[in-house]
Order: sequence, then C-alpha cells, then structure tokens
Amino acid sequence: MSISEALTGFSASELQSTGLAETYYTHILKSLEGATFVEFLTVSKNVLEKSLTGDDLRNTINSEIMADSGLDEMAGKVITVWYLGTWENAYVNDLSYKEGLVWNVMHAHPPGAKQPGYKSWNIKPVNTNS
Repeated sequence: MSISEALTGFSASELQSTGLAETYYTHILKSLEGATFVEFLTVSKNVLEKSLTGDDLRNTINSEIMADSGLDEMAGKVITVWYLGTWENAYVNDLSYKEGLVWNVMHAHPPGAKQPGYKSWNIKPVNTNS
C-alpha cells in the first residue's frame, strides 16, 4: 500500500476505501512472474524505508524505480490499475471501473455507474469561476 500511495498521490486510506486493495494485489500476483513482483516490492521497500517525503521521495522514486525499465513498467501498471482499474487494457472487475481514481481526480462519476443523483445538473461543477 505504501508504494501505491507514493505512486498515486492518494493516501493509503483513500486507496483502501475503494475496496480493491486486496483484489489488485491478488490480481498482480497472478499476472506476473513472482520474481518480478518481489523485485519491485523489495526496491520499493528500500526506497520507502529512507523516510523521505515530498520532492525527495519523488526524486528517489524517479532515480531508483522509474530509471529501471522493468521497475518503471511495473510502477506504470500499478498506477494504471489504481487510476483506471485496468491491467493490460482489461478491467480487473466491474468494481475496478467504478472505483478508478480517475473519477476522483476529475470530480466526476463513472458513466453508467455511481450516478450523481436527482437534479445534480443544477449544482455547479467543482473549480468553476462562473
């Protein structure tokens, strides 16, 4: 969860509230070679144990994870699964579409799911100047 928190910018509790943390972890374990995932987790743990925050943490993630093509690909997949709910261009499950972080970032709801409710069109969107 800690590396997901660092990669997505969402807190661990926000990620947990999607109800998908265990589902994603299990899905990733089944989808990858064990050694690949263990290497990613080991490097991530080493980065996170440095107790860095803010720009220092981002710089360390960039230099130690994103600079390695294999780890960079894994980090990208982790980010994608949290934001879009997809793993290799397929939704993990129905809930992964509904709970994708992208909807929170856009201050929107997923079309066809989690409708905003009656007369929601009457409420001004977030961050509007009009």
